[in-house]
Amino acid sequence: FFSAFLSVAPRTMRKFAPAALRFGRTFSKLATKVEGAPDTTDFSIYMTQDGMTVSPWHSVPYQQPNGLYTYINEIPKATTAKMEVSTKVELNPIKQDMKKGKLRYFTYDMGTNGIPFNYGLMPQTFEDPDESHPDTGCVGDADPIDLVELSPTPMTMGGVYQVKILGCLAMIDEGETDWKIIAINANDPRAAGLDTVADYAKLDGGQKQLDQVVQWFRMYKTSDGKPENSFAFGGQYKDRDYALRIIDEVHTSWKNLCSGKIPNKKGFWVPK
Repeated sequence: FFSAFLSVAPRTMRKFAPAALRFGRTFSKLATKVEGAPDTTDFSIYMTQDGMTVSPWHSVPYQQPNGLYTYINEIPKATTAKMEVSTKVELNPIKQDMKKGKLRYFTYDMGTNGIPFNYGLMPQTFEDPDESHPDTGCVGDADPIDLVELSPTPMTMGGVYQVKILGCLAMIDEGETDWKIIAINANDPRAAGLDTVADYAKLDGGQKQLDQVVQWFRMYKTSDGKPENSFAFGGQYKDRDYALRIIDEVHTSWKNLCSGKIPNKKGFWVPK
């Protein structure tokens, strides 16, 4: 259930998945197809399955039959390029974010040579921008839900992994709720003994790493002249059970976006 980079293929040669596949059948043989060069606006990572291009946001099941959840890694640990699934581009490739015509990089330095954790999204999720969450008092940020993966090894950009959910943070970004699910790769040898963030905090260096995650999210925009981000719950982690409820909520919002119950005001690419 892992991605591997394949050779570049022209856009005109790409095969498209039929609609039935796009809505989340269980996949095998997922792979990635790279177009363009890194650090350019053309750089794109497309997801494929059996020669067909599929959407990492819409096509990959968010939950696995074994009780684990699906994670798509956008930004490997210890890197600086701000990569993300392009929610408004057909089939949602991973591309580098841009602002004012320039490629975006993280500039905040914690002495970790880049972002201090693996960072990406959970597929088939959406944070509703029209509904204020009762626990935060803020609307959703109109994106798939973010996930922080805590294992020590950088993960492949575009890689698809099974993870164990441990908890979450509720970051408030410019008045919007921006949930951060906290998880660990199911193949990490420590995962079997972990059920929640409180268990992770007891590991050697675990509390330090959890504190580092909060610090990074609070401070990472300040190096670009912006104010600190804030958090609901005083910046405290919520446990696994709470995080699973949030995941259920954002999965329902994703279904409502795809069905039209949530108006697609921002022009997101969704399967038809």
